[in-house]
Amino acid sequence: MSTGIGPTVGNPHPGYGLRVRLDNAKAKSLAAGDFSCPCGHAEDAVGYAEVEALVIRYGRHRRDECPIPEVRAAAARHYAALQHSISKRRK
Repeated sequence: MSTGIGPTVGNPHPGYGLRVRLDNAKAKSLAAGDFSCPCGHAEDAVGYAEVEALVIRYGRHRRDECPIPEVRAAAARHYAALQHSISKRRK
C-alpha cells in the first residue's frame, strides 16, 4: 500500500529500512513514515495512528513474513533484545 507521500529522509535513494518523520509533536496529523524491505515489500502512511501501525507492521513483516532468511534472523535478534530490555525495566 503506497500513497507516495511518505517522508523524504534519504531521498532520492533512501535504501532499505524504516523512516518516520514527526515535524511537530503537537501536530501529530503531520506524522509520516515509510519502509522498504530488500524483498521488495514497501508501504507508507500519514497520520500519527497510521504511522504507529506501520511501525508495527514493519517489525512483523521483517520477523515473520519476509522471504529472506537473513532479514528474518536479524529481526528475530532485534525483537529478542527489545523483549530483554523491556523485561529489565519491569524489575
